[in-house]
This record gives sequence, C-alpha cells and structure tokens, in this order.
Amino acid sequence: MTMPGPILVAGASGYIASRLTPRLLASGYSVRCLARKPWRLADRSWSAAVEIVKADLLMPETLAPALQGTRAAFYLVHSMSSGRHYPELDLRAARNFAEAATSAGLEQIIYLGGLADPQSHISPHMRSRIESGAALREGSTPVTEFRAGVIIGPGSISFEMIRFISEQFPLLPGPTWLRNLSQPIAVDDVIAYLLAALETPASRGQVIEIGGADVMTHAATMLTYARLRGLKRSIITLPPILPVRWIAGVVGLLTPVPAKIAIPLIGGLQAPSIVQSDSARRIFHAIQPLDYPRALARAFEHLTPGSVELRVPPGAPVTSLKQEGFLLDVRQVHVPLPQPALFARLTALGGQAGWLYANMFWRLRGWLDRLIGGPGMRGRQPVLQPGGVVDFYRVDALVPGELLRLHAELKAPGQGWMEWRLQPQGDATRLVQIAWFAPRGVTGFLYWYLLAPIHRLVFRGLIARLARPAAETPAPH
Repeated sequence: MTMPGPILVAGASGYIASRLTPRLLASGYSVRCLARKPWRLADRSWSAAVEIVKADLLMPETLAPALQGTRAAFYLVHSMSSGRHYPELDLRAARNFAEAATSAGLEQIIYLGGLADPQSHISPHMRSRIESGAALREGSTPVTEFRAGVIIGPGSISFEMIRFISEQFPLLPGPTWLRNLSQPIAVDDVIAYLLAALETPASRGQVIEIGGADVMTHAATMLTYARLRGLKRSIITLPPILPVRWIAGVVGLLTPVPAKIAIPLIGGLQAPSIVQSDSARRIFHAIQPLDYPRALARAFEHLTPGSVELRVPPGAPVTSLKQEGFLLDVRQVHVPLPQPALFARLTALGGQAGWLYANMFWRLRGWLDRLIGGPGMRGRQPVLQPGGVVDFYRVDALVPGELLRLHAELKAPGQGWMEWRLQPQGDATRLVQIAWFAPRGVTGFLYWYLLAPIHRLVFRGLIARLARPAAETPAPH
C-alpha cells in the first residue's frame, strides 16, 4: 500500500539508513533521502527508486526545501567522524532539524539514539546521543526516540569491532569495563522497530529502550562470537590505566572502524547499556527480539560477496579495504574494449587457456592445494554457467556482460572469491576486479597478509593483461 507523502531519511548514507531505505520501499512508501554529499548514494542498489536531495543540517536554510511535503522523518544522524567537538555539532544539527520539522508540519520524527542511563556517569558520546533526542523534542513535532546499544549485523561498527577483534586475538585483551553489561540487538529487530513506529501512534512522544533477548557482558559478546565461529578464545584483563586513544588506535589498525570513530564508541562501553523500561514490549508487543546467538547466526549468513553493497571509489585504481568481515583487494581500470569483448576474455580464463599472467603461480597454488587434500586445478567447462568449475574455483555468479564471480574451493583458513564487474563507458569499459577473502581466525589474517606481496603481483598483472587490446595480449606462460 502506498502512503501519502514521502518519508524523509536524514543521514541517508549511514549504516542503519542503508538497511531501512529498501525496507521502506518494499513496504510501499515513497522515500526522500537527505544527504550532505548526494554522490555517496549514487551507486546504492535502491538509489533510482528514491528522491535524493542535498541539504546540510548545519545550514538551516537548506532544510526547508528538503522537508517540504514530507509526512514523517527518520533522523539517523551523528557527527562522530568530525573530531572531538562532535557533540556540539550534533546538538546544533538536531535543533536545526527540529525547527525545520515544525515549520514543515511533519507528523513525526523517529530518532535512533544510544542506550544508557542518563542519570549515571556516561561517556560524552552517549550523553550526546541523549541530548540530541532532547533537542529534537524542543520543536512541536512528536518524536519517537529509540535507544539502542550494540547493534549486531554486518556493517554495524559495533559488530565489526567484535568480529575483527575476536577473530584476530586468541587472548582477547581488554580493560575491566569489558565486564559491564550490554543488551545487543539484531539490526533486523532495530529496523522492525523503526518501521513499526511509523504506523504506531502510541509511540509518538515516547522514549523507548530497545535491546535483544540476552543481557551479557561485553566480554561475553566476544567469547560467544568466537564459540559460534569455532574459535577458542580467552579474556585477559588489562590494567585500567590504558588510555582510550591507545585502544582506539589498535582498533583502527585491525578493524574497519577508524580510530577517530572508535574513540567515542569505546568510551560508550565504559558504562552499562541495558534496557530498564518495558515500553518496547508494551507498545510493540508483536516484535520479539532475537537472542544474541541467533542474531550472530543471521549475521554469519551474510558473509558472502553477494550480500555486501561494496562501494568502490571511482577514481582509485587500487584500494585495500576491510568491510563486513572481508579483506579486499580492489582494482579498476579503463579498458579500450566494448563490454561483450571484455566479458568474453574473462569467461575464457582458466583451464588450458591459463590465467594470462604468472600462470606458474596459479598452477603452483593448485598443486599445493592438491597436496593437502584440496581439489587443485580441475580444468574448466567449455561454457561457463553458475555452479560450473574453473580450475580450483566454482562459478558463484554470472551476469552476461556485467559480472563474473568465482568462489575458491581451495584448502585455506578462510573463504575466497575473485570477481569482475564491467560498466560501459562509451565504446570502452570500466573493469573492476575484486579479490574477496573472509579470514577465519588469526591464521586467516596471517595467510592473507603473508601472501600479500604475491597477491599484489598476480592481481596487478592479471587486470593489466585483461585491459590490453587482444593483439597485445601474449599467450599464457
């Protein structure tokens, strides 16, 4: 059923918005996305189905056109990446939005904040989230404020910290605040609450604490993660004198979470984050949040490239990324060939034709794999199709002219894929080559980083040979 008036999503380029927006569309709502940098939304799978408007919450004059005609708004904004003065920016942004919402006559603002007891000693980050909710309520628009703690789902910065630290440390180091209680909640449950609030008048004007079915320590979240991944982990408590900035630096080095964002997040862990009110159960009795193991299991199901909305910067020829459990080598190049010709070259790789560059390395890896019980080099089918074999790969996805993704069946401490994406550029093609690796445990990370010099050589050479005109491409050796 299509609802009257679009729903505005402020903070549209963020994690929760990227999950919420397609669900809004699937539910029949028209959606308007507010973004300070609209180009960040251009390559989202749903971008063509929404209206994208440029506005800056710190520039009130840009907000009136963005909110005009909207029915309700989701406020999913924070400024943690802006440096140590971000609480002041968050407060200004919330007040500007509240005033604009009042002027536009919005029926409702739905805000996702942080779960903490405002009467206790909490971090500046958690205090900022609570104060932002209060600033939104300064206007006349009814506000539904949800307060959530650790959100479990691929891409959530809290979950990615748990994931990457638990995978890489057999002895999990942490200060004494790892004993603090938390109530982690699955991202799907967060989205369910946000959606339900749109059509639940009883939620308006309410502050609603939401959490999963389990209350546990921060240490237990990591130990449970490790157990479900089949990893043996123990906690080692470090002296409380370790500065947050030092811990954040380690997090920034080993996880996808930048240190400047890890600082406020880690600060927020130093106080309990549990639900103390039963308002969520009373108002949204149909929503039964998952327990922590089931939330993790659902996140593990998405540890495949097809589940990741990878955003490749168009101007970067080589990019190394950590994203949603993967280590990635991303390369792109302009190829003076039309899509069909380049795709034909891709689908001819492997088997007797070889791999265009450093074929001896591919064969050596296959021989070593066969030696330890893997499939090794098995040749290939004449015509590729999903599920077909290409040496030690199996075709995972194939869209003629656009996409080829191969899943490695090698014996390795993790799962690997090779992927090529083709995008037309006139009579030429933009080729994006992605090596995906989902490491399992510290051996998986060591495997990736120790082989990095060889990988860089092979991946660089392969895309360079693919990009050459056919007459310049030498026979495999």
